[in-house]
Amino acid sequence: MDLIDVRVTEFINGKYEAVDDRLLPFRRLGESARVPIILKETEQVLALLLELIRPSKILEIGGAIGYSASFFAWKCPGAHVWSAEYDENTFRAAERNIRRAGLSDRVHFRLGDGQEVTEKLRDEGLRDVDFVFLDASKSHYRRFLDAALTVCRPGALIVSDNIFQHGMTLSADFDPKDKHEANIRKMRDYVEYIFRDPQFTSALMAVGDGLAASVYHPEQEGGMERDGKRIQTIQKDSND
Repeated sequence: MDLIDVRVTEFINGKYEAVDDRLLPFRRLGESARVPIILKETEQVLALLLELIRPSKILEIGGAIGYSASFFAWKCPGAHVWSAEYDENTFRAAERNIRRAGLSDRVHFRLGDGQEVTEKLRDEGLRDVDFVFLDASKSHYRRFLDAALTVCRPGALIVSDNIFQHGMTLSADFDPKDKHEANIRKMRDYVEYIFRDPQFTSALMAVGDGLAASVYHPEQEGGMERDGKRIQTIQKDSND
């Protein structure tokens, strides 16, 4: 069941234009192989956000076959992209695709868990990331985000994809056999976190399978120190 009227999606996708013609065969390959690359309508919103913030350092957690990393690199020709992918076969495919696209000098793929890769990049000196894209295991978004914040600059934009989880985040009716109860709970907790914690200004968008965009404000009052950055904690008023 589509959460968004298919006519709306078709209308939006009718306006789709790839940021680079080399993305078109790449997209056809991903779609035909049923690889979960970013949807056209999601890509259009990401293109607008990237146009506005013009990042120089991009961190992606969940690189798949390299489509979105290529999109980021072609959309932001002066930027470097670091992308973590957990599955080894997918990672090898991404490396090949990035090499064929001639982007190996600016797109840096790492094999491994998103949190562990990000922490290693931090230890290697990665700092001042402008833009983070979360598109890996949905039940682990919170720990991926916490790791990403240790390399982000103040004002960085974090975009999280697939927030709706095909409707399951909105209603358990979309999971009638309760097979994804843990994923649903963790995603709801994640959404609550980015909206309640004062270090973020967040918005949800009914685009694709749901996007969340969060601006990082580590300087907000009520924070605590972690890895040299101010990570905020929710301060609840005892009178609430």
